[in-house]
Amino acid sequence: MLTAGFRSFGKRLVPGALTDPEVFSYAISVTVWGRWFVVAVTVSLLAYRPATWYPQDVEYLLLPVATAAVNGIVHHRLLTKGTVSWRWMSFLSVSDVSLITYGIVVGGGFSSLVFVFYYPALAVFAVVFSSFGLTLACTTIVAVIYTVVCLVVGPDLTMGLSHDKALVARLAVMYTLAPCIGFITRFERFRWRGSVARERQLRQERIEISQTIHDTTAQTAYLISLGIHKARKLAGESDDELAATLDATLTLTKSAMWEMRGPIDAGHIVEGRELGRVLWSHCATFKRITGVPTEFSLAGLEPPMPTDTRNCLFSVAHNALTNAFLHARPTRVDVRLSFDAEWVILSVSDDGVGLPDDYAQRGRGFIGMKADAEHVGGELIVENARGSTGTTVTCVVPYSTHSGGC
Repeated sequence: MLTAGFRSFGKRLVPGALTDPEVFSYAISVTVWGRWFVVAVTVSLLAYRPATWYPQDVEYLLLPVATAAVNGIVHHRLLTKGTVSWRWMSFLSVSDVSLITYGIVVGGGFSSLVFVFYYPALAVFAVVFSSFGLTLACTTIVAVIYTVVCLVVGPDLTMGLSHDKALVARLAVMYTLAPCIGFITRFERFRWRGSVARERQLRQERIEISQTIHDTTAQTAYLISLGIHKARKLAGESDDELAATLDATLTLTKSAMWEMRGPIDAGHIVEGRELGRVLWSHCATFKRITGVPTEFSLAGLEPPMPTDTRNCLFSVAHNALTNAFLHARPTRVDVRLSFDAEWVILSVSDDGVGLPDDYAQRGRGFIGMKADAEHVGGELIVENARGSTGTTVTCVVPYSTHSGGC
């Protein structure tokens, strides 16, 4: 029965911030550094006490030492990537209340200002465990403990001096603060889950669209290109006008086939595949469709990156390849993706005719690539843009923009 009850209690706790890893991780970090701040303040206050305070008031040492010990254990688990479950959060909440209560007892009861630390402790509990019932129960327990301590410890609680009203006011703040924070947190969590659900739906739709294009339109365009290619061979050189028309149509068909590869391979990015793997396949497809020799190289180990970052870098590569095929008339294209401790660098180089002076104002290709780079905190660099032979488009993204996923 005890085991079943414990499991039921655990299931009731889990639906809070613990199912939202980012919220849970952030809450843990805030509470850990908050406790270190409290320890630092307590030690500073003790340092200002007269030199004769030790060992007569040695009980004051227990509060910072115990807090530092508990916080050190949790901080160590965070630094070593250990699991901090709801049991750990429950333990932290109990230890916080216990240490704060101890500080109030040592400080003389009602007159001690240590009670103010009850408020952030209850606030953290309300953020992590979003259940209104649990928050109300925890607040009630803390209120009862504080009331008993004020009534039992020290002679400072005097009804004639309206201390009873002050006590009621302090308890009222507890009952106001914790449920309000819990309500706001729960409301924001519902909004967050709704946005996540919509994002997942959009990703699934993108995947389905890419599969549909691959299975229908792309296959049809490929068959059309085969027919045009065969017609061009049959036409030979008997009719120059017909040959030129078929060549132009074949080029246009290749362009359409290549453009369709954008959403198809972008769907693989959404599915979670590594950027390097998708770009390698993308470059192989570019070579197969356009006939332009294309080499892809990868340097460094690809870290886990957000889908948005991988998608934007893929978009830059696709647009750069499109520009090379449609305008540069290259005999070779090189795509390089490299990773180091601080940067992700993507470059697409061709040996074509180069770019005109007003290349940035022509079409939306470079405008889109620049927007993609800036969207992920990066920079787009275009070299050999003064009519010289060959062009290199480089997208540099700082590692810090996606380090949170690593």
